[in-house]
Amino acid sequence: MRKVLLIVWLLSAGAAARAQSWKPLGPPGGDVRALAADPSRPARIFLGTADGHIFKSEDSGAHWTIAGRASSRLDAVITAIVVDPRDGNVLFASSWTRGAGAGGGVFRSADGGRTWKAAGLAGQAVRALALAASDPNVLVAGTLDGVYRSLDASQSWQRISPEHSEEMRNFDSLAIDPRNPQIVYAGTFHLPWKTADGGRTWKPIHEGMIDDSDVMSLLIDGSDSKRVYASACSGIYRSDNAAAQWRKIQGIPYTARRTYAIAQDPKLPGNVYAATSEGLWKTADGGLSWKRTTPEFWVVNTVVVAEGKPGRVLIGTEELGVLASDDGGEHFEDANAGFDHRQILALGLEAKRPGRVLAVLAHAPEPILATEDNGRTWSPLGPGLRAEQALRVYAAPDDAWWVSLARGGLMRYDAGKMIWKAAGRMVGESTDAAIGAGHASPSQGTQGGRKPSAKARNGAWALQDVVTDMAFSSNKWYAATNGGLLVSADRGVTWRLKPVGPLTSLPVESVRVSADGRRIRVVSLRGLVFSEDGGESWTWHDLPLQSGGALTLDARPGDENTLIATAHNGLYISRDAGKTWRQAASGLPSTPVQDFAATGGVFVASMQTGGLYVSSDLGRTWDRVPGTLADGFFAAVAASNVPGVIFAASATEGLYLVEWPGSTASNTGYSGRGEQQPAREEAQPGN
Repeated sequence: MRKVLLIVWLLSAGAAARAQSWKPLGPPGGDVRALAADPSRPARIFLGTADGHIFKSEDSGAHWTIAGRASSRLDAVITAIVVDPRDGNVLFASSWTRGAGAGGGVFRSADGGRTWKAAGLAGQAVRALALAASDPNVLVAGTLDGVYRSLDASQSWQRISPEHSEEMRNFDSLAIDPRNPQIVYAGTFHLPWKTADGGRTWKPIHEGMIDDSDVMSLLIDGSDSKRVYASACSGIYRSDNAAAQWRKIQGIPYTARRTYAIAQDPKLPGNVYAATSEGLWKTADGGLSWKRTTPEFWVVNTVVVAEGKPGRVLIGTEELGVLASDDGGEHFEDANAGFDHRQILALGLEAKRPGRVLAVLAHAPEPILATEDNGRTWSPLGPGLRAEQALRVYAAPDDAWWVSLARGGLMRYDAGKMIWKAAGRMVGESTDAAIGAGHASPSQGTQGGRKPSAKARNGAWALQDVVTDMAFSSNKWYAATNGGLLVSADRGVTWRLKPVGPLTSLPVESVRVSADGRRIRVVSLRGLVFSEDGGESWTWHDLPLQSGGALTLDARPGDENTLIATAHNGLYISRDAGKTWRQAASGLPSTPVQDFAATGGVFVASMQTGGLYVSSDLGRTWDRVPGTLADGFFAAVAASNVPGVIFAASATEGLYLVEWPGSTASNTGYSGRGEQQPAREEAQPGN
């Protein structure tokens, strides 16, 4: 049973302070880029991700907690973490950024990873970082344009490689001699180099290596500093004379040539581990013979020997998160307790059953997961649906999950057969006319437009338009598509075009319907269209011209006069049922809104530029929710049927339940995944 991490932030709303609690619901796991052990506390392990986050374990990886974010950029890949052996609370992390513009650098924490400050080489893609064991004030960093050294624990840096060198650039790995900080080995995208005098002179050290070897990792044997290991795209090499001559180590197949990291057991120097693109490999005789100890399809990015527990080996992987072995790397099992770092693309909630949630995940071995118990356990749903196919998820009144596809059409989960199936057929004369005009048909031409083909069974066409939204009343379902508003009276089996006034095929972005089916609200690129009589008559409403048009529409629960529309330049609010609109600009950026949710008197907006914003006065004023978690990107926010509670689906940290004071969440099953721990204050920006 996982223990719930309760993170409390202070949020000012006007003059009063309000607080929310954030409870992680999983799913556990994610991508791991770096692992590092604390030399002064062997059971403490640090973990780095591909978005700047640092996690920490105090029990050799059995449980994890999020510590903080080293880089404020959401695309900052943590390439290395090093721990000061004199003080395990002092950490250094290096990063590079994947997005547009130069980014990266070295970052320092003095409180065990909770808060971080830039520590040099800002804007540089720092691909490698090493600390000298014999003098912890000495740090060496490898970037795309050279090698840099600090002699004062990152307060200042100097280039120690030749400037503008055609060969000595694109550094990817580093190692410092444990006894002599003047001796540095450096691997580039093309062969390795060495300095024995702190960078005054360098010499190539590739004798015995296959030319054009990208040296991704370097390891100096802790028991014999003349023995050096190097991993390259051409294989793993070992030198027994301080890199004067290399010998390719046999045993690892050529297909596993992408060896991202090498680690050694300090107590058993013959045990060396290779983290590769095709699993973890181990040698017990210094590389004379190797064997793979994990499945071939595991992509292992990093490996560390956790000395806090005998025989403990941790590996960080793509998709699978952290795995642990307690028998020297021979067998592994999941070690993701507390490491919730999944990327959620789409989210679905069951209104009648608060604990039932479906999440569509990217970079996950099982991309469609559901929980029936509010995140305590997750189960895969499939096969038949891939993550990249899913556009949005809906919990329909038939107790089934429905997914709209990015390429068009709908799929329904058949719980009896445990498989996803295509669902929905178009019927009716208006449908035939629309198909003849170029709308959805069972097949499409390859050069634009759609060509008619034979009708499906019972005179119906397969629904193929992209469904951007679904809404459900007690007796009818509605779907918003680029071909028009669709309606179904048989729980999604068949669909008909629903005219919006005189317009049969008005492209529709979003649709909302009341429980009794009388009130229908449609969002089109041409404006907002409302009906109060089940679609018999319609009235048009418009946002201000500068909005660029509405994208989605929501109503405050229990108050149909208060409407909230998302637009290209922010959020717009009407307090008179859509007659007049005003942009919500006090504290809320005029940038695209990713998603919106309203619960009780609280409005929450997730922005496409990142961050969550909250209003406690019905959208009149807004505050950005502080903290490293809330600074991220949230693909979806959704209100539960419990006032004061929303679900926030992070692009990197999985699913969170966010509870505002005064909610009744604790009485309705929203209790997280186990025993609640004492609250701790989350790190605030600038601390």
